[in-house]
Order: sequence, then C-alpha cells, then structure tokens
Amino acid sequence: MNERMFTNKLLLLIVPILFLNGCSNYKDQQVIPPETLPEAIIKVMSDAYPDATDATFQAIEKDRLYEVYYKLKGNPFYAALNTKKILSVYRMHGALPDSMRRALPSRNMTGGAAEAYKEPESQPSAERKYSARYTWDNQAYLLSWLQYDLVNPKKMSVTVEPYIKFSYAIGKDELVALPGPVVSFLEREKLRFAAATISINDKNEKIYEVNAYTASSTNYDFTFNAAGKLTNTVYRAEAFYYNIDEYPEKIQNFVKNSWVFSSMKLLEGYKFSDPIGTGYGMIMQGTDENCRFTFDQDGNLVNMRYESVVDL
Repeated sequence: MNERMFTNKLLLLIVPILFLNGCSNYKDQQVIPPETLPEAIIKVMSDAYPDATDATFQAIEKDRLYEVYYKLKGNPFYAALNTKKILSVYRMHGALPDSMRRALPSRNMTGGAAEAYKEPESQPSAERKYSARYTWDNQAYLLSWLQYDLVNPKKMSVTVEPYIKFSYAIGKDELVALPGPVVSFLEREKLRFAAATISINDKNEKIYEVNAYTASSTNYDFTFNAAGKLTNTVYRAEAFYYNIDEYPEKIQNFVKNSWVFSSMKLLEGYKFSDPIGTGYGMIMQGTDENCRFTFDQDGNLVNMRYESVVDL
C-alpha cells in the first residue's frame, strides 16, 4: 500500500488527525481539525527518528498510545509508540512481490486478496517474517509468512489469523498495563505474571495474550479481550474432547458444515470455565496445515488461527 492510499484511509476515520513534515516542527504544520500531540510523544519520536518526515499520527488511546506512518530516506514506515518508547516498527513494502504471491495459502484458505505488505524492523532471527492484510470470505485477516532460511529454505510457514494493526510485548515489571480483571484473576489464582503481548485490532481494541506460571513453575497461556474477559486457556480445563460430536451442537455444525475445516481431524479439544470467561477451544489438523479455534460459552466463534506450509 502506498503512502497516499494509507493516508486516505486514515482521513476516513473519526479520530482527529494531524500531519507532520518532520517531528520537530509539528506545531507549525497542524491541519484542521487540530489535535495537540503530547510533548512526550513528539520527544519519543524525535529521539528515535530525528530524520523522519511526512509523519501522520493517529491516537489509539489519546495522550497515551499512538500509531504513526512516516518516511525515512524516502522509505515508508509504520510504528506504534507511547509516551515512553517506540513499541513496534514495520517497514511498509507496498505491493506484494511475486515470491510472496506464490506463497499465499494454497489449501483451505486460498483465493483471498493481500495488501499492506510489511516487515517488522530489527528481527533478531535469520528466519525473516513478513505480513499483510488478507481479505478472505469478506473478512480481514493478518497473513504472515515465516521463511525457514536455515532449516528448509524451500518451504515457508503461512499463518492466517484475525487482523491486527500492530502488537508489542510487555515484561513482568509492566503488570499495570493489563486490565484490572486480568490482574485480579492472576492474584486470585496465585499465578506469577511472566510476560504478555498486546495486539491492537482495526477497532483500536486491545487483545492480551498473557503468560503466567504456577508456584511449581508450570507455564500457562491466557487470552483476554479488551474488557479483561478470558477468551482462551487450557488452564484448569473443565473437560477435554476427542471427537467433534462431544462439543455443543452449534460448534459441531460450524465444523461439519464448513468446506474449509470439515476434512480436518480434531487433534485437541477442551472447555475452560471461570467467573471471568467460559468457552471452548480446539485444534484441527490436516495435511501440512492446522487450525486453532476458540468459541464462547454459547458456541459463537471468537478466534481462529490457520497455519500451513507452502513450497517456494
């Protein structure tokens, strides 16, 4: 996606927007409707990227969390930041290259359209990761590629999951960043917070993926929505399932009536139940592909994560 297309989409949003021709002179460059960026946000951006130009800021949480699209030496970038630091940075690559088009989902989730091709900056591994917005069956997903440069350079892992704009990690000293119900849950269960990933979706809602461990050092993963409701975990599962027919009828019908997933086999299934969230989880497996689902207590789909391996 080019800069003009990205900016036009931002202009359609209701939140106030301002444009910058460099971070240091923003007060002279405001465009109606005006919005005053916190000085701390300007300082974080200026300190990290003093040569940034054509910056467009948008508030995710006013005065606290922002996203910004900008250029460095003419190259487009996208970042998230708060009043203390840059949280995540992506280089925008525009159109999908042919090599990535050949690595689009080739089995059950084929036929979608990809755009907004980007790459996280400062990847620590030689295994490069890229992502794009993937529209399939009239829904927006995050399509990610991970190339196994060292293990098998001729294969690539492809992941499709609900679309998020960006995500960032927090450590055990940042427990305050979690919603109150999540903190209370950890305290009630006497779980020790280790780390979390916070993701922001199209609606600027947060999804919290939390890792915590028991007194015996057993690790568990938990997913919470923006309100702090538990939406997935195998921690203290109420039941385990080994056949689709053991699930509530609505979930059975979702799988059996789907041309995409009905051919897969149930690898793992469970029900979790807690005062702050009850639901179901399952992992389905096919040939070189698998899919993870979570459902709420009424059998409504909450989340899906599809993974496959493609040849380059």
